[in-house]
Amino acid sequence: MMAGLRSSALITVLILTFRSYEAVTQTGSCRLVCDPFQGKGSTHELGANGLVIPLSSSGGGPTGPAGPPGKAGPPGPPGPKGQGSLAKGPIAFYVALKEDFGKEDVLKFSTVTTNLGGRYDSSTGTFTCNLAGVYHFSYHIVKSGLSLRADLVLNDHKIVASAVAVDALHTDTASNSAVLQLRAGDRVYVRLNKSDSTLKDSQNLFSTFSGHLLYEL
Repeated sequence: MMAGLRSSALITVLILTFRSYEAVTQTGSCRLVCDPFQGKGSTHELGANGLVIPLSSSGGGPTGPAGPPGKAGPPGPPGPKGQGSLAKGPIAFYVALKEDFGKEDVLKFSTVTTNLGGRYDSSTGTFTCNLAGVYHFSYHIVKSGLSLRADLVLNDHKIVASAVAVDALHTDTASNSAVLQLRAGDRVYVRLNKSDSTLKDSQNLFSTFSGHLLYEL
């Protein structure tokens, strides 16, 4: 009688266990079935009156869709000052030549159309830098004699660009340009180099000199 009850109870537990096993999907878990009729004072041995059923992993599912973007973070601190800012104002000039010059004269462009920053001096023909940076200069000089050479000079001794015009029968133009890195106090001007005279013209702007600051350093 007692053996029949024990067998019936064990079968019932096994049926419930297998049903529970089919429903369990938790990775790495297991279920222990024990003898519900274990006597008092007896030592229970794992698996003696029951079953230990390991549960296999159900495997990883497919990757879910990406979630919505998060909230924007707070603004970062201000960056360093960039090149090209003109905190002290623009610097640019455009001047033209009316009088004639020759030989090795420094050309004094007396017709001043633009002189932002006031760094060009028409009495000397010189641009004086007061703000370190990179500058662009350009000049065009018309001759009236046989030949003409005009140099762009930095600080009285360094020729940074030269232009020549040689034509015995026609008026011709010597022109050139340069990009220079200047320091405060540097001076730039156009000077003739063993040349015949420039064209004298008080009505037109044939011979010109210009420059402007590209960006500060």
